[in-house]
Amino acid sequence: MFWEIDYRDPLFGIIVFIFLVGIASLIGYYWNYFASKKRKSALIKFMQNYDYVGFDEEAKEFLALSSNPTSSILFMANMYQKSGNYEKAIRLYTTLLEYTKNPLDKVPILEYLGEAYYKAGFLKRSKEIFLEILRYYPRMGNILEKLIKIQEELGEYQEALNSTDCLEELKGDTKLQSAYLKSKILILQAKNLNSPLKKLLMLLKQEPQLLRLILSFLKDFYPREFWEIVFNLKEEDILDILDILWNIPLQDLPKIPQTHNLLNSIYEAKGYFALTPNKKATFELEVLCLLKEKQNFQGDLAFHYFCQECKGSSPLFFERCPHCGKLLSMHVRNFLKEKKHEMGYSFL
Repeated sequence: MFWEIDYRDPLFGIIVFIFLVGIASLIGYYWNYFASKKRKSALIKFMQNYDYVGFDEEAKEFLALSSNPTSSILFMANMYQKSGNYEKAIRLYTTLLEYTKNPLDKVPILEYLGEAYYKAGFLKRSKEIFLEILRYYPRMGNILEKLIKIQEELGEYQEALNSTDCLEELKGDTKLQSAYLKSKILILQAKNLNSPLKKLLMLLKQEPQLLRLILSFLKDFYPREFWEIVFNLKEEDILDILDILWNIPLQDLPKIPQTHNLLNSIYEAKGYFALTPNKKATFELEVLCLLKEKQNFQGDLAFHYFCQECKGSSPLFFERCPHCGKLLSMHVRNFLKEKKHEMGYSFL
């Protein structure tokens, strides 16, 4: 009989082991059951915050009649989102969330909803949605990346840095992202720090891609250190900040060494320095100098910014590409334009 088995008998150990495994399995089953139930109720409660946007009545009728309407509704919502009709897309996503019962199936719909709110300009609502997803599914790296991007745009750099640490655990390769956020925090807190200069220069040494970001700050607050760095840059790096150098007022220029051909070429073409017969560093600068010499036309430089990742372009500089979202991938290109003297008229 079972009660006659001695505790030293090997069979006793096997029975105890099977009993413990059974108990552990039951605990695990009920734990997952209650966790899933809690997750479901939490998502439902969370979505009640967005009931004010209303539901799409046509979509509700379609959901009631169709046996498998999810893919069709998602397709329509995505089309509305791509065409810029974010209100309609948000209504469809919200309606679909109400129809979907499985919490796991709600996650991709919530992701689409978060993207729709982001593109519509409601960054905080988008942030709330992504945080709610990560609360129950913390290993979704793509959601974490979107959250970091929103935190950056909201100026929440410390929160974004904390999120980046989590992303490092999941995916790795966040060295540039981390250095960028640390630089933004230092620049933001510059007034409260004795001197962020040393830390910024250390970050620049670690990540050369921070050059434009850090030099833009140094130009306004640490001009001596700014020019020390510029004088020692390679030619291609100077050309990548040509727009910054081009717009510096004459009174802010230091004494530029005669041996620095590129900087002298830039400011001869700008009209700050007297023209010399020396060969200019680039075609555009050479043409501008020739125009100044002939004085028939006045030329100037205009700038455009191109992403090395997706080849998208923009007339304005962004630290993240506005097309693909890649960090610090925008590089400047210059082209010639005619300079026209604008007349100012008083309205008084």
